[in-house]
Amino acid sequence: MSKVARPVAFGLIAVAGLLLPVSALHAQVGYDPAHSPYKPLVKRTSVIVLGSLIGGSSGKLGIGPANGPGAGVRFEMKLTGPTDVFATVSWSRLERMVANPAAVTDPRITGPVKQPFLLADVGLAILLAGDKTWHGLAPYLGGSLGFGFGAKVAEDSSAFSLRTRFVSGPLLGLRMYVGERISLRTEGRLQFWRLSYPSTYFLPPPSAPNVPPILNSGTTSDTEWTAHPTLLVGLGYSFRF
Repeated sequence: MSKVARPVAFGLIAVAGLLLPVSALHAQVGYDPAHSPYKPLVKRTSVIVLGSLIGGSSGKLGIGPANGPGAGVRFEMKLTGPTDVFATVSWSRLERMVANPAAVTDPRITGPVKQPFLLADVGLAILLAGDKTWHGLAPYLGGSLGFGFGAKVAEDSSAFSLRTRFVSGPLLGLRMYVGERISLRTEGRLQFWRLSYPSTYFLPPPSAPNVPPILNSGTTSDTEWTAHPTLLVGLGYSFRF
């Protein structure tokens, strides 16, 4: 497990551990309303500033983006009942290797290099305690769907591109309200996106036809899905819309 993926995985486990007792306590009834640990969520429209840490796989050749920090902003609002809808845009500085299919001698894979990566998605979050908090805590689960856009890397002269890659995956998280309007956020995601390898990766170098290609077309597909555990933390401001 990479140095980045390890804290991300621990973060996912920690969030899951926090969700279990809160969702179980939601089933209890009979509290005096004046002293109830449950408080209504009056303001369900929020703007959140986020920090992120993305781990996961870089694929067979290591040229997919992974392992790095990022920052972004999210807008969320109530959709219906305990369900919120949200939109997130984040910019990450990830790492990847660079393949040179025209190279005749090793190393044909070099790096790592920095890969700027823009993620834009929309999603749904279901509040496990309904439209209330428990001692200021509001756990949720959901999923997201979006796209990733990778900026051109100067060190990569091949035809490999990271533009408009489909990104999706489940998420679970916890909102911690420190007031009616201010909340802290912790969210764990498992994001998936697909890498597409150009045809030149399956061809021998033009100057040396006897040198095998970087990828074998007989055993390797030209696309590959990679998984990325992701930890998000944020500060939110809520208001009536």
